[in-house]
Amino acid sequence: MSEARTRITAFLLILKDLWNLGLLIVRNLQPVMVLAMAGLIAWAMLSRQPWPFSIEAESEHVSLLLAHDRETNWRIDGAQLCIRANAEALVLPVLEEPSLCPGPRWRAYDLREIDEVTLRLPAVPPEFAGYTASLDVEPDRSLAIQVSGKGIESLALLAGGSALPVPIGHNAIIRFPTPGKNKPPGRLLLPFSGAGTIGKDVSWRESTLLRRGSVALYTRSDEAAGGRELVASTELMPGDRVDLRQHARKDGVVTKGFIHFDLSEEFSEPPAMKIVAFGEAESIRILRFGEQSYSFSPGMLSRLTHHSAVSTWVVLIVSLLGFMAVYREGAEIGEGDFLERRRKFIARWHKFWSPQESSED
Repeated sequence: MSEARTRITAFLLILKDLWNLGLLIVRNLQPVMVLAMAGLIAWAMLSRQPWPFSIEAESEHVSLLLAHDRETNWRIDGAQLCIRANAEALVLPVLEEPSLCPGPRWRAYDLREIDEVTLRLPAVPPEFAGYTASLDVEPDRSLAIQVSGKGIESLALLAGGSALPVPIGHNAIIRFPTPGKNKPPGRLLLPFSGAGTIGKDVSWRESTLLRRGSVALYTRSDEAAGGRELVASTELMPGDRVDLRQHARKDGVVTKGFIHFDLSEEFSEPPAMKIVAFGEAESIRILRFGEQSYSFSPGMLSRLTHHSAVSTWVVLIVSLLGFMAVYREGAEIGEGDFLERRRKFIARWHKFWSPQESSED
């Protein structure tokens, strides 16, 4: 019985030495932990981390630079099409409205009586920029789209279930007229991927502008609903211009979104396109009338508290330092010298596992 009690006592002494040894290691590492925490905080504040963002706006003008590596398809049922190429292969009715086309080399076609008309904007090689598209709400409540590209694969048109797309050149002007009174409104939904701007600079030469909107920045979070948590948000004012970047970095997420527009003459308020966009960026550039452009990004405190890697390590280090401060109130942390405690721990460990040799000695 006494031998078992002796071994239990020896084992408890080993645990005590091990505890003191661990506390001495932590105590000696206190300056390192403080410096590491300060370094993590400085890194979080100065790092250029891309933030997921969302933009929701109503605007009378949008310009897009479509991503070169993705094909884009837009339904253009009920539109009027103006192109330089000859689209006789589609057997389209010619539109006798010279005001739609900018010159005699262009030809206008009427798509209002054709179902399921799709405009294909193809993907292009990386050495070329993608197609550009400019969308404007006209004074007569119609929507005008100008699409252009240079030295790349041609635009294509698919109409009425055509088996093969028909090339229509690198430039096109598309106009969506209003359906007229006592007719149901037309609805357009145009998805996109790439870069661009929402709104125009306020000028006496321009009549279209951004009406209203909001920009929100998020951080990824496993605890929040939808996998993201709001970091900061701001409201857009009439006349603002928002720049959309295609990539925040080389391996970043491409900006995606869609444009929605209702064609009708019965709305009391002048129509505007509704734009929704998602992506990643270090900041969102907003140009405001009467002021210089500014980059909307999280503040220093938000960068620290919402930086996933840094916040985890800072919480861990602060918790450990806090535990040591609380423990110090009741006992001296890591009594004695580290090397002396290490020597005693090793001696008791060998004595515990070699009781016979100890008794012989």
